[in-house]
Amino acid sequence: MSRLRTFVLVIAFFSSLSIATHAVAQGAPVIAPEMARVISEDGVDAAKARFKELLASESINHATELSAMHSLMSSYMQAGNMDAGSAIGEMSAELTVQMMSAGGAYSMPGMDMEQLRKMEEAERAQEQQARQEEEKLAAKQRQQSRGKSRDDLQRFTGFYGEGGSADMGKTIFVAVSCDGYLVTGPMWADVGPWWMRSAADTVFTYADSWTNLSLEFVPDGDDGHHILNNDIDGIAAALEWKKELTPEYAKCVERPLR
Repeated sequence: MSRLRTFVLVIAFFSSLSIATHAVAQGAPVIAPEMARVISEDGVDAAKARFKELLASESINHATELSAMHSLMSSYMQAGNMDAGSAIGEMSAELTVQMMSAGGAYSMPGMDMEQLRKMEEAERAQEQQARQEEEKLAAKQRQQSRGKSRDDLQRFTGFYGEGGSADMGKTIFVAVSCDGYLVTGPMWADVGPWWMRSAADTVFTYADSWTNLSLEFVPDGDDGHHILNNDIDGIAAALEWKKELTPEYAKCVERPLR
């Protein structure tokens, strides 16, 4: 619960205590019995939705309703149903704010509704700023885990396979992502691509909960191709460059949204 809601809840609690003595018999309360029924049958969330409907009524007897809501909140708290008790407390706070906004005999001295509105706006702004800071921190952590992007990775791309094989055999594809990272993966296994992190000019690493591997590209002659040294299970430790990427792999790889 937010600080402002806690503050208003305290107001509601003491307000309901103070106005309970003023709750004259002008009809039985409507909201509290309905909240008890809906919570029992459909749960707290359904009760909150139903409360919004009842709050829109123009014939609310705030004193009677708040007195009944206070009793209902107390009964839930004493029974150990904190979720229901807190929900009823928040509803009581809304009733109190509505009552004070209307003014009259039950408006509270010293409570400036404009000030309360500004407090709520300030808290929303503070919460939004906190979310933005959290998003920035998460983005920074993601960037740190990825390492720096590069623009010189095309020299490593292609299909790499075991040497001495007439066919492609077990093959690794090496491509480049649209945001400047090396992307690799085994052609023989149904696994997602490995988004490599640059550890040195020709060395790349990858790690997740199941996989931990490293790749090193070693120049192989004057044709610009490389030998791919690796520690991938199930394939030779040194793979030869076999051929250029086919069109579906030659395009830059889009990073998944998640």
